[in-house]
Amino acid sequence: MDYVAAPGPRPGAPLQVTENVVPGAEDWLPRVSGHPAWATSLEAENKTDPELSEKQQLQISKELVDLQIATHHLHQQHEAEVFELKREVLRLESRVLELELHGNGDYQGHRVQPSANPGHYQVPPQEVQLKKDRFSEAESLSNPSGGQQKLQEELKWVLEHHRVRQQALETRVAVLGQQLQGAQEEARVAGQRLAAQATVLSTCQGQLRQAEAENAELQLQLKKLNEEYAVRLQRYAKETVETANSTDQAALQTFLEATLQDIRAAHRSREQQLAQAARTYRKRLADLSWRQELLLTTWRATFATAINLEPLPMQWATELSHRREDEDGGHRTLLLCPEKAPGEASKEGQPQPLALDTASWTQIQQKLQDFSQDTQAELERERAQLMVRATMAEQQLSELQEYVDQHLGRYKQEIQRLRKLMNTRDPQGVEAMASTRPQRPRTQSH
Repeated sequence: MDYVAAPGPRPGAPLQVTENVVPGAEDWLPRVSGHPAWATSLEAENKTDPELSEKQQLQISKELVDLQIATHHLHQQHEAEVFELKREVLRLESRVLELELHGNGDYQGHRVQPSANPGHYQVPPQEVQLKKDRFSEAESLSNPSGGQQKLQEELKWVLEHHRVRQQALETRVAVLGQQLQGAQEEARVAGQRLAAQATVLSTCQGQLRQAEAENAELQLQLKKLNEEYAVRLQRYAKETVETANSTDQAALQTFLEATLQDIRAAHRSREQQLAQAARTYRKRLADLSWRQELLLTTWRATFATAINLEPLPMQWATELSHRREDEDGGHRTLLLCPEKAPGEASKEGQPQPLALDTASWTQIQQKLQDFSQDTQAELERERAQLMVRATMAEQQLSELQEYVDQHLGRYKQEIQRLRKLMNTRDPQGVEAMASTRPQRPRTQSH
């Protein structure tokens, strides 16, 4: 702004024209106040030349209209400048109030202290502030360079405040980046633990398949032994008939005793095999149950650690794993992350990573929960199947023992009958006994 607009006329006051507005007007201005200059000149010239007076009258009227138009333009320009300055002042005041509401107390406005003399009239604070604002506005209007300086100071303060806020935001972004890296590291560790648990689960599944294969092999061996026992009994019966027809009673009794001892030894061996198989199944079932409990314990610890983001005490699970590793000779390992000692944590001196954002953390928890539920359900099914197999094996063992007891009694009866037949020499009874076939035990293949 290169000039200062003159204050506008007060409402109700007549329009006054200054003397130096139109150059050359002193020639025709009158000396007597109260009469316009152009009227005196017009009266003087009207007497001499009427045509010239009309031209002068038109020229003076035109100049007067131009002067009024210029004055009106100046008033409009002055009012527009005053309006712009008021709007700028209001904007700055609203900015100051906004900054004060945001808790930034760096900006302090001018205060008007009341008079210290108690005899003077105490002005209300609102009126003092209003007068101060009007005075500042008038001062800024009269002194545009001072208003610009104040605006520059306000702009500098705003820029400084913006720079401080930007530095604080950059610091916050750096801290959040470190926290994000720590959370990603925690997620990677959780993924490694899940992979370790999947490895343990695959090992258990492999052992289960191996146990099923051994069970099927034992069933085949049982069928073969039953067939072999049936063939032996038939052969023994034929040899008994032939011996009864050809030898005397003493040789027959010796043969029968040897046959009975052979049958007893075979059944005793079979009983030992079945008992060994039952013990093996019980041992495998106990081992699988122990592994299931250990896997569930590991999962609970991993899940709780992932939720709380801090290691939990698992001393008893670690002791069980080390004890099992000592018994198995190092073939089985517990894939658990050991808890760090307080001394190591203090030596590292690194802060623990914080949690992820809500969406990522919810996704990790959902994946862990799904994996744990699937693993637990599968282990429960495998355990139930093994328990059913063990129960059926025990039932089969009891049936075989009952079968052995029944047939041992039947063999004793047959031996007694053969002895009676040898005493009575009844060949028809011997042939009838030889034609009978022993019953096979009832077995169930799975």
